[in-house]
Amino acid sequence: MMKIFVCGVLLLVSVGAFATAPHVNDGILVDEHGMTLYVFDGAGSPDTQSCEGDCARNFPPAMSQPGDKAIGRLSLIPPTGNSARQWAYEGKRLYHGAMDKKPGDTHGDGLNTVWHAVRPK
Repeated sequence: MMKIFVCGVLLLVSVGAFATAPHVNDGILVDEHGMTLYVFDGAGSPDTQSCEGDCARNFPPAMSQPGDKAIGRLSLIPPTGNSARQWAYEGKRLYHGAMDKKPGDTHGDGLNTVWHAVRPK
């Protein structure tokens, strides 16, 4: 039983270490799980009004993994309080939308006119 547990943990660690950078799927920028990534287009930083409550819960930042590298229009922004870096597209920080439940969902797109799914041209 312990051998199975250890193998499972090693598999999870190795999968996390090789996460892919955000990429385009069906015209929308998505994370390694196919979940839509969003940018905040409001003035200043996201706040409780633009996020409809707790921003960290409703629009968590798309954080990089150790060893991730910037590519093309994707960059890595320095941390804002923890040690990980956040993905950015054309200099705008990327976020997940907690309201999206499966790959391809875009329920946060247009929310409060300040949240937008990234559609690279």
